[in-house]
Amino acid sequence: MVKTAIQLYTLSDFDVSEPTKVQIAAETDVDGVEIVYSGLPSNATLQALSETGLEVAALTIGIEDLGETVDELVTTCDLLDTETVILGHLDESHFESVHTTRETAKLLNSYGSRFRDHGLRFLYHTHRHEFASIGDRTHFDILVEETNSTVEFELDLGWIGIADVDPCSVIRDVGHRTASVHLKDMDFEMEQFVNLGEGDLDVKRTARTAIDEGIEWLVYEHEDPRDPVESVVTGASKLKKFKQIPPSR
Repeated sequence: MVKTAIQLYTLSDFDVSEPTKVQIAAETDVDGVEIVYSGLPSNATLQALSETGLEVAALTIGIEDLGETVDELVTTCDLLDTETVILGHLDESHFESVHTTRETAKLLNSYGSRFRDHGLRFLYHTHRHEFASIGDRTHFDILVEETNSTVEFELDLGWIGIADVDPCSVIRDVGHRTASVHLKDMDFEMEQFVNLGEGDLDVKRTARTAIDEGIEWLVYEHEDPRDPVESVVTGASKLKKFKQIPPSR
């Protein structure tokens, strides 16, 4: 059965500690959280996770966190009891041409191998620019072709919609290499973030497709909520409904 989580970045503008953010997520009905890497977790964060019973669905990192060694990231995952690392973003310069996209795929393969050697899964989180067209293909098509099995994906469905690509089609195409999806709702024309169910993302259809494809985690994220706590609460309530949907196959 699919699990649900809150990406704690949703609460990034809410001026409280990380343990408090974990507690806020725990007051909803989600199974876990995604945590953004900022060094080794504090004892207070670890205690909050233990007390609430929330799983850490993944540790989200930036390209700047991938230096010569991944030892601290591995230790962080061990402390958080998670086996999944997500590279949260690569900018447009990594997808300027077929050549640069192929070089980016090589880079991701190298990261994937490093983490696999430590028993960890490595995911790449998509945005909009990966879905820019190159003839009859997209940069994402090339990325999928050129990366190996050490690289999996977290599909951000809102940004895929902004790119004028059908999120469900992408889920069906790469569901076998997709561990999680971000149910991020947006006003596609205005390119604005909104609470889940208030924008142009067909939330029910995309969640249904993800469940049918065996996606492990449905994750709610809002990048710029007016009221971060209210956004988490309403987003989690929507996720709860999708947990009751059994796979159709």
